[in-house]
Amino acid sequence: MSDPVTPPKSPVRRALTEHAVTTGPWITLTDPHAVEALAKLDLDHLVIDCQHGSADLGSVLPLLRAAAVHDMPVLIRVPANEPWQLMRALDLGAAGVIVPMVNSAAEAAAAATAMRYPPHGERSYGPVRPSPGDGFTADDGPVLLVMIETARGLADVDAIAATPGVDGLFVGPIDLALGIGAVRDGKVLMGIGADETMAAVETIAAAARAHGKVLAGAVFTPEHARAMTRAGVRLQVYGSDRQWMTAGAKAARALTDELSAEVTS
Repeated sequence: MSDPVTPPKSPVRRALTEHAVTTGPWITLTDPHAVEALAKLDLDHLVIDCQHGSADLGSVLPLLRAAAVHDMPVLIRVPANEPWQLMRALDLGAAGVIVPMVNSAAEAAAAATAMRYPPHGERSYGPVRPSPGDGFTADDGPVLLVMIETARGLADVDAIAATPGVDGLFVGPIDLALGIGAVRDGKVLMGIGADETMAAVETIAAAARAHGKVLAGAVFTPEHARAMTRAGVRLQVYGSDRQWMTAGAKAARALTDELSAEVTS
């Protein structure tokens, strides 16, 4: 009789073992109340966007604390692949880091080194809040996802996927589409679903499968989410806090207009 498999301590890794697809939104605002409200929902993760959102690494601590009220794991997309940024995100309690614009295996290796304490890497010790999971192991600590979103990254994707310490590849569909010339006349949503973009996603998926890495990515519409799921994208970031709030407000306005019409008819 085989011993039972111990579930991962990392909540992100555990969710990936329990669900075929995981989901959560980008956090682009800096309001802890909004983060706490989203953390109450049946989501797998939140992703604070320090690259394109309003938050920076100096303002994420209250957001991480708000998510922790409901034990919601948070990934942080850092602004750039600089070791101190990855280390800072982890010291503040992130369950993982998404690194943008990774173009080579050397860049992926630099990110992996910053994620792990010795002997697995060169991360400096000094957490403000502990990251979920076991930070002293090579395979159950904070998750490292490197973004493949440029023509150079696509060209070196197999070597990037083979890099020790990289847990997964994260498809950035818009920048990827821009980088390979699939966006025409500024129509980015058409570009992310273009044949050449999806062919590039398949190339990234093949590299992830070949090296046993998670495939992650941003998704923008239900149709796009379905296409990315068919391609193998398991960890999905769908929409943003602002988009979810706007969708809720539109639904409430539509209901109010419907009720008003009933009253006056």
